Amino acid sequence: MRHLALTLLFLASPLPAADKDIEFFETKIRPVLVQHCYECHSAAAKDIQGGLRLDSRPGIRKGGETGVAVVAGQPGKSLLMTALRHESIKMPPKGPLPAEVITDFETWIRRGAIDPRDNPPTAREAARLSWQVLLASRKDWWSLKPVRAGTAPEVQDAGWSMWPIDQFVLARLERKQLKPAAAANPRTLIRRLSLVLTGLPPQSADVSQFVTAWTHDPDSAWQELVDRTLASPHFGERWARHWMDVVHFTETHGNEWNYEVHHAWRYRDYLVRAFNQDVPFNQLVREHIAGDLLARPRINHQERFNESIIGTAFYRFGEVPHDDCIGLRSIGYDIFANQVDTLTKAFQASTVACARCHDHKIDAFSTRDYHSLLGVLRSTRLVAHSIDLPEVNRRPLEQLESLKPQIRKQLSNLWKNHDPASLKALLLSAEAARNGKAPHKDLDVGLVTRWKTALSVKNPPLEHPFHTWRSVADRDRKTTPIKTAWTDLANRYLDEHHKRTRFNLENFQTLYDLGNPGHAALWKSHGHALRTAASLDGEIALSDSGDSVVSHLLPAGVHSHRLTTRLGGTFRSPILHTTRKHLSLQVLGNQRAVVRIVSNNCQLNYVNYKSLQSDRPTWITFEPATDDQKLRAYIELVSKFYNPKFPDQLATIGGAKENDRVPWDKVAADPRSYFGISRVVVHDVDGPPRAELDHLCRLFENGQAPGSLDEVAARYASVIARAVSAWANRNASPAQVRWINWMVQNGLLDNSLDADPELARLVRKYRDIEQKRLKRPRIIPGVEDVDDGIDQPVLVRGNPTEFGEPVPRRFFEVLDGTLQPFQQGSGRRELADRIASPDNPLTARVMANRIWHHLFGTGLVRTVDDFGRLGERPSHPQLLDHLAKTFVSDGWSVKRLVRRIVLSRT
Repeated sequence: MRHLALTLLFLASPLPAADKDIEFFETKIRPVLVQHCYECHSAAAKDIQGGLRLDSRPGIRKGGETGVAVVAGQPGKSLLMTALRHESIKMPPKGPLPAEVITDFETWIRRGAIDPRDNPPTAREAARLSWQVLLASRKDWWSLKPVRAGTAPEVQDAGWSMWPIDQFVLARLERKQLKPAAAANPRTLIRRLSLVLTGLPPQSADVSQFVTAWTHDPDSAWQELVDRTLASPHFGERWARHWMDVVHFTETHGNEWNYEVHHAWRYRDYLVRAFNQDVPFNQLVREHIAGDLLARPRINHQERFNESIIGTAFYRFGEVPHDDCIGLRSIGYDIFANQVDTLTKAFQASTVACARCHDHKIDAFSTRDYHSLLGVLRSTRLVAHSIDLPEVNRRPLEQLESLKPQIRKQLSNLWKNHDPASLKALLLSAEAARNGKAPHKDLDVGLVTRWKTALSVKNPPLEHPFHTWRSVADRDRKTTPIKTAWTDLANRYLDEHHKRTRFNLENFQTLYDLGNPGHAALWKSHGHALRTAASLDGEIALSDSGDSVVSHLLPAGVHSHRLTTRLGGTFRSPILHTTRKHLSLQVLGNQRAVVRIVSNNCQLNYVNYKSLQSDRPTWITFEPATDDQKLRAYIELVSKFYNPKFPDQLATIGGAKENDRVPWDKVAADPRSYFGISRVVVHDVDGPPRAELDHLCRLFENGQAPGSLDEVAARYASVIARAVSAWANRNASPAQVRWINWMVQNGLLDNSLDADPELARLVRKYRDIEQKRLKRPRIIPGVEDVDDGIDQPVLVRGNPTEFGEPVPRRFFEVLDGTLQPFQQGSGRRELADRIASPDNPLTARVMANRIWHHLFGTGLVRTVDDFGRLGERPSHPQLLDHLAKTFVSDGWSVKRLVRRIVLSRT
């Protein structure tokens, strides 16, 4: 721009002789050097050819290995002139420059070779200057110029047709001294129309009806047939297939294991509906690029789902490898390159993907353009969406939400019967039974048996609730009194608890405490099950079948199965920012739910991927990449239907025990799948946080040691009874919840439907609603914005590990000279607006040409995906612009443009 301003200044006012020489250099010499010489002879060159620098006055005067390039005032002694004339060294090597350009260089040297470039530019400055000169010449291309309305040309045979389309075609025929082909007969016409618009031959009855109508009024019969065929549901099926080819529709990801693109058929049906309903094409553009971000999405009220969000599935078609995306960085960038290629060819018929490693060799797209779009896509997450409207499942979920407190209240009343006296009696009776004695006749034999089983566990670890009991009960009674054994245990427990607590505090940093609503709000969830997924300590998870009421109690956190295991969903963290070696998550889940770290949007990666197989909170440790910010890594918990790797053909690598290489319909028969998460910590030490012992330290709160097993049983009974009471009053601590959860899972609390008739009634009602009224979620692969967008650094020569200068997310420079960065999120919605704009010179032209191509077999531009210099020019440029203008003025209606074309005589 500085040089352009300088040139304009020269042109605006009379100049002295010296300034005129500078003007001559700036307008005649510098642009040629930049465009034709800088690639090999400037700071921007990979290797300086022949040691010759032409990007500064000192360089050009010094010359290279063969001598001085320019001798001021003496063109005949200047090696540059002999090279330009291809008399010795040939510069440029692809062919000599035009004669007038060579004359300009001769004039410049004769006048003293005035050159204001005192210092050579940096490599970046040289590259940018070189690109600006190239862009100025390349943007003068037919497809990049504004669409012109124009009027239909005059024709000699004005009576042949009044349709503008026909007049454009006829004018070309007349210039070639050709005549239009003879009109087709009605049987041929109906067959052509039916095959072109629906892909099906006409029915015999329809042919007979049309031929009869044709004999009475050909024009009216033809119009009625066209309108009837356009209204056929088969029209959408035919034209959806055309568009599916454009976006590379596929139902599998290829590569070795060929994972399915789950629910891809929903995108197919979305297209069929859209073309049948004649949804404006600019709306489809917006839905494809940013359907999840539209302020007013298109809603299918009859089926109660969001249509617009389905369009984003087009990003998900293409080959997706399943290798290590952390070690093999190119995998993620290859996925993005496919997205760039598909998006820019589909909507702009442009080969922007060719600018991945360098500026486009012949078209007006720089590598900065490529990386600006790459930044948009890398700021976008690949996800699975539920397309259901909020009203779907709202009523049954509200009913479940209402029933659950009632069930908890009945359980509370039931469990309160476990007072300290009864608990003490159960414990002592179970210990007696362990020693071969019969239980007390007033106690439930089955309950005593379950307590005995819990007491009889072999070698219980320190964290086990009955480790203390067994240590005291199994002591050497001859040498160790209970009081002594208890005191020793108390000292050991308290000391170990303090050690573990201190170790955890010193070595683990909490990234997220998901029991904290503020932390949970930073994550993004999908699926109806996660609308109200936050749980307080002690929330009950109900059994979905069988005799048990409660499956387990939930710790504070986010859990997809707080109300049901049938809906599932996903829960995703913000982008991870950590330099620690390890990341550990406290999670639970089952039925093929997984937790993983997604890096660089790789959806089939098997690194940092674990199946969840426990209802108890469990620590899982991953090792994220040290440069996780470059990989845009984030945590994802996902139930099976939202998991792109389900069924997981690499289950053994993922850590699951079962082999999931079975057909989808078999594993999908059971919709249940669930997960939960409580905490995320980062650390450098090996292993997750150590289990703390606060739940057992409560046994030692009373400083006086018990002197008998009766007193030990009383101590246990008191701790358990207080935990039950606190839970019933909704103020149980995490330690108390651990006690109750352990007792529920070991059958030590009444948890049977037979325990209370009212409880059984409520649970059966709950299950009836949960099993019969909840609708399985309708899911589509798509994309979403979660985080602030990133400005993608240029990948130097396409190397995914070598980052250069960041490029703001923006539209292509040649189409939006302002270089205004996108402001909102990833920038996809702004990108969609730029592409869907009637002022965009490509979008309407490209689609109008595709429609012509599908109707006639050949487009006005034969290369329908390439409107650049490697593509062909339009055979009828004015007709193409007429179609594009008409397309936009008709509200971007595909059917109306098709109708105009097929009603023409062409």
